[in-house]
Amino acid sequence: MYLTKVSVRESKISGKGVFSLEDIKKDSIVWKFEPTHDKSLSIEEFDKLDDVSKTNLLRVAYLSSITNRWIYPPDGDSALFTNHSEANNLSVVFDKSISEEPVFKANRDIKVGEELTVNYLEFDNRPKDKVLDFE
Repeated sequence: MYLTKVSVRESKISGKGVFSLEDIKKDSIVWKFEPTHDKSLSIEEFDKLDDVSKTNLLRVAYLSSITNRWIYPPDGDSALFTNHSEANNLSVVFDKSISEEPVFKANRDIKVGEELTVNYLEFDNRPKDKVLDFE
């Protein structure tokens, strides 16, 4: 769940992206897993899904290296449009005092209007050659 004000619009990276509606200071927590908002599935639950559902989920979910569960935003959530970039401005932090799942902090000051990006390879526990294979 994004903890800062964001909007979704066309991205230069891919399709739509998430853009900051406010300045964000370096080290601010920008996104965290919120169990009453975000979704999660066990590997067994994921395996029972039909192929279309699995394919759709693989585009927006990550396999948590902490809980070994599939984590993903609910329908309509702006996090569905968070794009990957190796020049990401949000970095993963593992801090159980904040969340049972990884949280994302600004790794530099971010200005209003900048696209918020993460490096999927930092936190997705799928084999590295499978994390980006949907592109």
